[in-house]
Amino acid sequence: MLQRSQTLYLLGILVLSILMLTGPMARMVVEGGELTLKHSGVFDPEGERMDLATWPMTLLFVTVSVLSLFNILSYRNRVRQMRLCIFLMLLCLGMTGMMFYYTWIAGNTFKSTQTLYLWRFVLPPICIIMFYLAFRRIRRDELLVKAYDRIR
Repeated sequence: MLQRSQTLYLLGILVLSILMLTGPMARMVVEGGELTLKHSGVFDPEGERMDLATWPMTLLFVTVSVLSLFNILSYRNRVRQMRLCIFLMLLCLGMTGMMFYYTWIAGNTFKSTQTLYLWRFVLPPICIIMFYLAFRRIRRDELLVKAYDRIR
């Protein structure tokens, strides 16, 4: 059912994963000014896109958002929900690694002297924690249903 507590966790994850698509993740100080890393690329102060393709990161963010919505809507199949939670935890772990990777690549490519990580860097670990909490609640419901089946 949609009013369960794990649905609230999954809805929070959906909102956080959509927030990942809205703004900058890191700022890098270079000789000519400051570069901004977003999910869609690296941008200079004038808003021009630099030559660094970050489409895999965008694809991963969109995948996590869509699968989170699918996980919310598959509330009748708790086993599928648990499997999706584990898979999405791994995707969020990969999302964190990919964010650090692209920040490192952009810093080395454009010879950054300083990198400032913005608040969006903490969203994937928060999503991992919320996926774990949702997984525990879904598992608890599944064990409760199995216990009722044994009583019959």
